[in-house]
Order: sequence, then C-alpha cells, then structure tokens
Amino acid sequence: MPGVIDGRAWLLARRDHLRELLAALPGDGDQRVAAEAELATIERELGAHRRSWRRWFLWGGRVPEQ
Repeated sequence: MPGVIDGRAWLLARRDHLRELLAALPGDGDQRVAAEAELATIERELGAHRRSWRRWFLWGGRVPEQ
C-alpha cells in the first residue's frame, strides 16, 4: 500500500544514513552534534521497541482477535 510508512524500517534506514553522515563529517561542528543527538534518540527508540516486544511475549501477550 503506497504512502504507508513502516516506522521500524524508517528508523533503521535513518540510523544507517546518520552513521554514513557521521563518517563523512569532520571532527567538530554543529551538524555533527545534531546528527549524534538524533542518532542517540533513534538508538533509544529502537531499543525501546525491542524491549516492548520481549515484554509482550514473556508476559503472555495475545494477538488481538479480528
């Protein structure tokens, strides 16, 4: 379905892009600081998603009935 965004896939693609950007940027600068901050935020978001799935599975989560 065009126009639908998969949040996890977007986060993974953005993380890869930021890592490439950081490898190309010089040591200091506002752009590097901003990219590092966004990368840290994305890493936390990806980690939170992983924990929530594990918690759901371990504590007897059920797939909603359709």
